[in-house]
Amino acid sequence: MGIFRRLHRITLGRIETFLDRAEDPEMVFPVLLKEMQDQLSAATEAEAKALTALKMSQRDQTNIKAKVDRYGNGAALAIDKGDEQTARMSVEAQIDAEKNLAFAQQNVDCATDSLDHATAARKRIQRQLDELQVKKEELLTRARVAKAQKKIQRTVSGSAGSTDSILDAVARLESSVEETEAELEIQSNLTGEGTASPSLERRLDELGHESEIENRLAALRKQVADKKSQ
Repeated sequence: MGIFRRLHRITLGRIETFLDRAEDPEMVFPVLLKEMQDQLSAATEAEAKALTALKMSQRDQTNIKAKVDRYGNGAALAIDKGDEQTARMSVEAQIDAEKNLAFAQQNVDCATDSLDHATAARKRIQRQLDELQVKKEELLTRARVAKAQKKIQRTVSGSAGSTDSILDAVARLESSVEETEAELEIQSNLTGEGTASPSLERRLDELGHESEIENRLAALRKQVADKKSQ
């Protein structure tokens, strides 16, 4: 179970319920604290990695943007000097760089989203850990009373005798439908795929690309001509 998904399910209320059902809450509690501290360390590390990834994405985006500007300025200069071939090559390079810039923006958006999730997860587990430490005696007292009154069954889902961590057992208190949702998402993504042949798609892309180059060259020629006529 991923750290963010699991931390989203871990709440103080579920921890209280888990301790109420534990056979020996006083033995379980320190182990639970240790696991949550480990999760806090993992969340902090994930946040740091997400921040690094965001900075790298932003740096790549800045470099690509500089290339877009350079190719555009180069094309205008070539037109002014009457170098049609260099102008065409510069425009084509600029178009390719703009596509890369769009991908770079997507990477920045994804990295930003990842950082937001990582930060939220780290803050969440820190808050829960603080609350758990403050309410330690209250939680243990509740668990003792529940044990005495109900003679509770073995630890939920037999987690005491399994290899799963306590946090895994707590997280499983709520059933999940992620697999079904994932299947529906995949099916929806597959809906509406084109039926045109690959060769036709390629040719249409080429025509569009060539048209874009000609339109930009025409705009540059007009821009240079207007400047010279002033």
